[in-house]
Amino acid sequence: MLKKKPLATTEMNFITKFCYLIINLTLLNRIKAQELNLVPNDELYSRDFYTVPTTVKTYENDNVLLPCGYKLPYLSVRWLKEEDFLLESPRSEPVFMERLHLLANGSLEVMNVQAEDTGKYYCEIITSTGKALQPHAIEVQYAPRISTTPSGYIELPIGAVLEIICEAEGVPQPAVSWVHNNETIIDYLVGNRQIHIVEIKSRNMSGNIECIGQNGVGGQAVSDGVELVVLFPPEIRTLRKIYYSKIGGRLQLECYVESAPLAKVRWFHAVKPIIYGSFFGRQDSEELSPNQTTTQRYYSDMKHSLIVKNAREIDMGMYECRAENTIGVQSAYMEVTFRPMPCTFKISPDMQSPTAHILVWQTESYSPIIEFKLKFRQVPSDSSFVYSTTTTVTAQYAAEWTELTIPSSISIGPIYTTTYTLHGLHPASIYQVVVLARNHYGWSDSSKILRFATGGEVEFPNYSTESDKFDESNDEASNSAAIDDNNDLMNNKTIEEVAENTIDPYKDLKLYATMTLYPSTGSRFSNNCGSWRQYLSAIVVIIAYKLYLH
Repeated sequence: MLKKKPLATTEMNFITKFCYLIINLTLLNRIKAQELNLVPNDELYSRDFYTVPTTVKTYENDNVLLPCGYKLPYLSVRWLKEEDFLLESPRSEPVFMERLHLLANGSLEVMNVQAEDTGKYYCEIITSTGKALQPHAIEVQYAPRISTTPSGYIELPIGAVLEIICEAEGVPQPAVSWVHNNETIIDYLVGNRQIHIVEIKSRNMSGNIECIGQNGVGGQAVSDGVELVVLFPPEIRTLRKIYYSKIGGRLQLECYVESAPLAKVRWFHAVKPIIYGSFFGRQDSEELSPNQTTTQRYYSDMKHSLIVKNAREIDMGMYECRAENTIGVQSAYMEVTFRPMPCTFKISPDMQSPTAHILVWQTESYSPIIEFKLKFRQVPSDSSFVYSTTTTVTAQYAAEWTELTIPSSISIGPIYTTTYTLHGLHPASIYQVVVLARNHYGWSDSSKILRFATGGEVEFPNYSTESDKFDESNDEASNSAAIDDNNDLMNNKTIEEVAENTIDPYKDLKLYATMTLYPSTGSRFSNNCGSWRQYLSAIVVIIAYKLYLH
């Protein structure tokens, strides 16, 4: 009777056999790895090659030849790229595989190289006694390739922040620039990934933002980029603030609206929405410049017209053009009136006298003008020197306006031209004058201030026939506008400063300059007695002051 082996002995035999199997597989894998030699080792590099290691820099679609010549007899030649096996052939037998050609002399030809062909290549020679290895390299240079994220059409309001990422690749490494509306804003950044942050501060930042790469190979590469549209509230402009008309007249009120996105425009009269029909109509059209099309524009530019077909008295008053979009609201206001237009002064062809001045003005009114209101006053000049019992010497004073009511003459048509002569004026003086017109619907706005000089008057700088607008609340500012700025220093001098024991020549010069008369161009060489009397008076004053000071 046979005895059964212990279970422990059976298990030991199984484990032993399994270990032997693992060891054999490991040794076999090592032998295969040594045969293939897929991982190049510096120890395998041999000096028995008559070719030398080569690095070939080339361009896409070129052909590259990597040489491999061995001095001694060998069994076969094998080519690898990095750790990848490419081709193997017995000696003197060429092998062709797609773009790879293994020639009879062992060299490798790569046809139509592409960017992915860049890398290290190894020529491995297998002999009866061992292996030899020679390294080579291919560097395929190619033009930049650029992409941006995000890209395309993007709408953002003022105050938003836009982040654009530019990915650049190429050999050599491309330099990256940022361009906004064909203007370079950031130049020559190096790196595969560039980030540009745009802070949207104004509507003028709309346009194309592009990433451009260049590396000297081929031309520059331009990304699709971002077409930025800045959203902003409506902006309104008007050509006129007041529209003059008459009963039964036809009017066209206009406002121009720029906005993004497109604004909705409504018209109001006396705060109430306008109802279109028999009395009112409207027109809306897009404003296009000759050199610009709608596809090139990043905002809408619209002309909105309100048409008053047959004006009535109830149609007078304030009108509102209100524009609104998703970003904001803006309004512009215009007035429709039947009052006269402001008068404008004309140059009189008649000769003027020292004590009188001929005024000519013109206005337009679609209703008969009833009367004019003329306001005038004398203003100070260099010759108007006032002595004061106080310590201050001043040449400025505020004169009251004198008002005259002048009846209107009959006019054929809406144009009214009126001539009026002011009598009893002071010779050698400067005057200011304004005029208003009244018809059945009220007074016109005031004309601009006319300044004129009677014969023998001093000249003053920046003289104009019409200057500031009339403002009763600011008469002093209007009065001082015609005075030479050089007199301001003298006006601030005091009697105590002038009466010092030691006379400052500069102070004396200013006093003399302040009181000297300069005849106007038209009467500089005339024998006007009043002017000569003023000359003598000025000289007497100077002499008296000098005697007083001594």
